[in-house]
Amino acid sequence: MRYFKFIFSCWLLMMLCTAAMAYDFQQGMHGMKWGSSVSENGDLKKVHETDLVSYYARPNTIYQTSNQLIPAVFYGFYNDKFFAVFIKLRSYRQLFNLKQSFDTGYENAKSSFSTQSKQQVYRWNDGDVKIKLKMIEAEGQYKMAFYYSPLSTKLNEERMENIPPGVYRLIAPKEGESAKALPLMKE
Repeated sequence: MRYFKFIFSCWLLMMLCTAAMAYDFQQGMHGMKWGSSVSENGDLKKVHETDLVSYYARPNTIYQTSNQLIPAVFYGFYNDKFFAVFIKLRSYRQLFNLKQSFDTGYENAKSSFSTQSKQQVYRWNDGDVKIKLKMIEAEGQYKMAFYYSPLSTKLNEERMENIPPGVYRLIAPKEGESAKALPLMKE
């Protein structure tokens, strides 16, 4: 009986520690709540728009992870409701470190590879939030996206991730302007 109590206590402690390591994306990201309107998040600047989705960025805010700056972070709004975050990563190192972090905080990723496009995709779920990491080997592109499922299931996620390259220049700090650097995710 003592042995059983000891094993059960160790298992319970391990489960609690694993849960504590997971990030909490259920409420939103970067201080914005899923489903909130653009007007509730006043420091955003519209950088692109399609028929259904508007993309915003935070001017003069630079995020970082793995001791490297993130080239771009965009926030997607569908019918004026916050539903997605699209992140362009700088390097394989950032992608690898984020993958390790998610694998530790959640379970190992569901993984798929397209031989045609040479694209590797890793997926996790955190309740209503889908998390994707993408690596396109041929182009050296690394991306991450978070989707709030109650809103994103109405849209084609693949199509939403294709933000035109010219948009990235719109969010870069102008020469002489200061920018605040923030961690991409709080642990």
